Amino acid sequence: MLLESMKKGVGKIVMWVLGVLLIASFAVWGIGDMTGSISNPDGVAKVADTRITQREFQEQFRREMNRIRERIGDIDIQQARSLGLVESTLNGMISRRLLAQQASDLGLLIGDEQIRAKIQAEAAFRNELGQFDRALFQSVLANSGLSEGAYVASLRQDMQQDYLAAAISSGVSAPLPLAEAVFRFRNERRSAEVIRVPRTSVDAAPKPTDAQLATYLEENADAFMAAEYRSVTLLYLNPDEVAKELSPAPERVREEYEYRLSSLSVPERRQIEQILLKDEDAAKKTHAALSEGRSFVAVAQEAVGKSADEIKLGVVAKTDLLPDLADATFALSQGGFTAPIRSPLGWHIIRVAEIQPGRQPELKEVEKDIAAELARELALDDLVKRANRIEDTLAGGGSIEEAALDVGVRVRKIEPMDPAAKLQAGTPVADLPKDPTFIETVFATDKGATSRLIETTGGGYFMVRVDDVIASAKRSLDQVRDAVENAWKIDQLDAVAKKAAEEIRDAAKSGKAMTQIATERRLVVDTGKPVSRFATGEEATVPRALIADLFKAEKGGIVMGPTAEGYAVARLAEIIAAGEPSGDADYERLKDTLASAFATDLLQQYTQALRQEYPVSISGAALEAFFASQQR
Repeated sequence: MLLESMKKGVGKIVMWVLGVLLIASFAVWGIGDMTGSISNPDGVAKVADTRITQREFQEQFRREMNRIRERIGDIDIQQARSLGLVESTLNGMISRRLLAQQASDLGLLIGDEQIRAKIQAEAAFRNELGQFDRALFQSVLANSGLSEGAYVASLRQDMQQDYLAAAISSGVSAPLPLAEAVFRFRNERRSAEVIRVPRTSVDAAPKPTDAQLATYLEENADAFMAAEYRSVTLLYLNPDEVAKELSPAPERVREEYEYRLSSLSVPERRQIEQILLKDEDAAKKTHAALSEGRSFVAVAQEAVGKSADEIKLGVVAKTDLLPDLADATFALSQGGFTAPIRSPLGWHIIRVAEIQPGRQPELKEVEKDIAAELARELALDDLVKRANRIEDTLAGGGSIEEAALDVGVRVRKIEPMDPAAKLQAGTPVADLPKDPTFIETVFATDKGATSRLIETTGGGYFMVRVDDVIASAKRSLDQVRDAVENAWKIDQLDAVAKKAAEEIRDAAKSGKAMTQIATERRLVVDTGKPVSRFATGEEATVPRALIADLFKAEKGGIVMGPTAEGYAVARLAEIIAAGEPSGDADYERLKDTLASAFATDLLQQYTQALRQEYPVSISGAALEAFFASQQR
């Protein structure tokens, strides 16, 4: 097999590198189309002897949906499918299974101590004092819809990648002719003479007749449609509300306090100053001067030319310093200074200006917060049990009201609301599940149908029955007259600006100077700074809509296009080629980017070899069953 020949050629270490580095890139470019039969109907895919269940796929798909929504806004399941999110999500999961199998076969392990240290060093899990906070750790995971076990498993794979990625990256580079060509393409600049033709004020537009407005509304009805509204019955298991009803036992709070004490404790911190020298002889002389009783500030000024402010390193904990520096610094009394200590940066002499003692908080200081966090954990456990009972009731043919009664909660009748969760009066609906899938579910469920029970990212559960649907409908002219009239006027003014721009374009193409045209029309020629193909914001002295055509034009060419204020016409004045790439920082970054892309291509080829070793199959029927269940 191809994989076997690769192993023989490069050895296990390189195979580890290739395999683990794939973890991050699989989710982007997948592993190709695969089909097969899976005997278990709950399995959407099978990798070697392991199965990816519908529930596992659902959790990962939800996280990917949330990630996409953060980038492009709210989308529903069908839109996500059309974007290929189903394939990329499943392919990413399959890839991780393949690599986990490969790592197991090769004996590649990451120890628990390494995992623990990585978690404690993560900034997202540190409190305002810079210390690892277990409560914060658990809260972040809960808000992300992750269990601790799932997070640790994912982190273990990520650490495998981080540990070995450099070994393969150092061996991949982009061909220099390609890098230079891309550099020149990206850094070419063009300058232009631009005449902007702004639309006049809406107040200057003619007054439309009712017939004109009626025709405009008919031709643009979609832009003025009334929103669809839906009234629903909601069953919501809110962990925050349930937590308010629960009180953890005092002994459990104390036990948790003792468990967290190391992370709750504030370590000793010290205000330090430093003199950093390049060689040992200078460091010894400086230390001797300090030993004579001279001021640390005065000696620093004399030895390295640093002022009192420049030698201050601020308040630090022991873990903030390199080990050799930390041990020596935290062995000093206040006002003391170290002997010269060598590090990769040079020779350090450190003085302790102030000592802030560490302290452990008393139970009473943190008891309330710990109790609240434990109550929420109890609530999450309780909701899992209630969710199971709800599903049992529904499986037995029970209604949403009966399921709610069985677990001791009330259903809520919500008046017609739109996709923005607002009532017909325009007021927002309060206390809804804070999960993007809620509105999606409401507007994807048929009238009279009940959705499945859905877990939220915060650990709660909800289900809805759509009681009534007020379909999106055309509005009458009387309902939207002001909006229609304003849009009609803007269209009329745009037509006037466009006609003027076309006349300017034609005059410029006939050879007339842009300055002369502008003077005749009482407009201004803007020469601005040269722009690139990717000009944005303040750099875009040429209207964005014109840039693509400007970079297709020959010198002296005329282009025209719409702007936010009307229209613009530009004449290409000069083409400025990119400078020499050698020594350019942007060129070096570009080479790194291209090298990364080549490494990804290489790893994609490795994937095909990996498939020869571990069989993979996908159940299209199980996937369709999963998505069908989302619509019920």
